[in-house]
Amino acid sequence: MGTKIFVSYKYADNDVAFLDEYNYGLYSTARNYVDYLQNKKFSGDDLNKAESDDEDLSRFKNDTIKSKLRDKIWDSSITLVLISPKMKDYGKPEEDQWIPWEVAYSLRTETRNSQRSLPNGMIAIVLPDQSGSYDYFITHETLIDDSGEENEVRTLHTDETFEIIHENMFNQKEPTTSIMQGHTVYFGECSYMADCKI
Repeated sequence: MGTKIFVSYKYADNDVAFLDEYNYGLYSTARNYVDYLQNKKFSGDDLNKAESDDEDLSRFKNDTIKSKLRDKIWDSSITLVLISPKMKDYGKPEEDQWIPWEVAYSLRTETRNSQRSLPNGMIAIVLPDQSGSYDYFITHETLIDDSGEENEVRTLHTDETFEIIHENMFNQKEPTTSIMQGHTVYFGECSYMADCKI
């Protein structure tokens, strides 16, 4: 039996790398990556609980949209959050944007008709920007530890995304860390929300 997967993403973010096979215009959007994931990365039994490409919820009132999304998230066990360059609208409060709400709901334990839905497993999938770079969210640098040894360190710029995503990364209660050149460096699994690149 496959996994029921909800995908949270900014539908119209077009500051992402071009996907030839999944492009339907002059540029690609985060939505094109949902099609790519569903067709190329999900197993044959996995079920995408995100809205389908022809399912336009924008014509509904917010309460109706929330009700439909609640049903989809409640019935899923994994939430994929597509990190894209323009996923966050800095001109709007976070509480007026859908991704933070979807992530928050994915993290809840909820009971319906004596059935219980536990918090979803969370995976942040970082999309490349139009130039094919991930530098808007992931950067690398070399830091020197106390013994003088060089260490290649990966930095996730979680402060550039929504607060709820920031709070669910590097949030292990007792992480293994080290201070290198004034930076806190985490080792091993240290986040509830795992991350990967596409």
